[in-house]
Amino acid sequence: MKIAHKLLAGLVVVPCLALTACGGGGGDGTNQATAKAPDAKSWQQDIKGGPIEVGVLPAVGTPSLKFMEDIAAGIEKDHAGADLKPTFANTKARPALEQRWRAGDGLDVDYTMFDGTNPALLEWADSGALLDLKPYLDQVDTSTGKPWLDQFSPAVMQFMEHPATKKIYGVPSELSLQVLFYNAGLFKKHNITPPATWDDLTKAADGLKAAGVDPIAVTGLFEPYMGMWSDNIWLRTVGYDKAHDILTEGKGNITDDPGFLKGLQMLQDLRDRKGFLKGFEGTDFTAAQAQFFQGKAGMILMGSWLVSEMADVIPEDFELGVLQFPTVAGGTGDQASMLAAAQLMSVSAKSENIPLSLEWIRRVTSVETQTRRANEIGEVSGVKGVASPPGLPGISDVVAKADRLQASYYGLMESKAKDIVYPEIAKLLFGKQDAQQALDNLDRGLRRVHGN
Repeated sequence: MKIAHKLLAGLVVVPCLALTACGGGGGDGTNQATAKAPDAKSWQQDIKGGPIEVGVLPAVGTPSLKFMEDIAAGIEKDHAGADLKPTFANTKARPALEQRWRAGDGLDVDYTMFDGTNPALLEWADSGALLDLKPYLDQVDTSTGKPWLDQFSPAVMQFMEHPATKKIYGVPSELSLQVLFYNAGLFKKHNITPPATWDDLTKAADGLKAAGVDPIAVTGLFEPYMGMWSDNIWLRTVGYDKAHDILTEGKGNITDDPGFLKGLQMLQDLRDRKGFLKGFEGTDFTAAQAQFFQGKAGMILMGSWLVSEMADVIPEDFELGVLQFPTVAGGTGDQASMLAAAQLMSVSAKSENIPLSLEWIRRVTSVETQTRRANEIGEVSGVKGVASPPGLPGISDVVAKADRLQASYYGLMESKAKDIVYPEIAKLLFGKQDAQQALDNLDRGLRRVHGN
């Protein structure tokens, strides 16, 4: 699940967790037998009215929810008798919704049920709870004249596809990308080069300090956001697969590859250069982000939701730059990959109206809808041909240049190692230990929780 405080803060779980009505699977809350999947070649002609319950991520009262409700109203207008009931499907709602799935009463369309990069989420597909979408995605979309599947960026396929069976159980409604934001106006004013490499980053940090500006805004009150730095550095120094295997799965030890220590030493060097916001240790994420937009810090490593979240405090004349995380010379890892999360919609195999459920996800992921969402809501799309959202100049180009989107946080948030890695990174950034001590503590902690 995306760890974004725009989705974590201020959300209210209402009775039955539904925004309109309770009861999923298009039925009455009983255990239904798996519905007969409609013929893939004719599903668009087979759409009929009736009730379906669709999961949505935005909270009550937000413009994002109003946008999704408008899509539902459009489908109801086009298909007589259609009755789409949006249900809040994010954060605190998930445990109760997953219990509904286990009872055979899952939503017709839901989030967080599948992610091909997260082994813990494959069980829903393997158990037969989810509809294989590939036969439908392979069909020509009558609105475009091309196979539906062709509209998605190749970079998101690993999220959509089961790694073993190559069946598809989810399509992305939006992406969350970890990117390096920089104050382009400030960089121009002080003749600082936007960092493409780690050496560029340290030079930029030194240049900003000389100009009286704190180089990097970061919060010291949320460990995973400090962990974005080690996560991205290790992506470059050892690569995603090795970092995931050792940190999350316990396959091997963190001392096996010198790239882990190198990454920690790079982070220590940045700390020792006074590269982070003064007083970041006690600064929460909102304040850190605000100081970036106030010109008190030159860079911030954050999710692509940053601009829409902070829209009310961004000065009109602020010039924002967006970059991939810098490459690392001599690193043996992935130099063109990005850490990201895809918000995937899945269809219940027990839905009593699969064609209408498919039409919902087709509408949500159409180029027209995705373009509107980018312009009006600021979401980043996994659909080809959708431009960057206003305020996020060039992010579509950044995504297009990525050779692969890798799962944010390495799956650590669902791992028993989640309480080992990021606390040690925080201690390193706080100056309570050096790189070697951090490595030693990580090694002991990971060996303990993984039993290796």
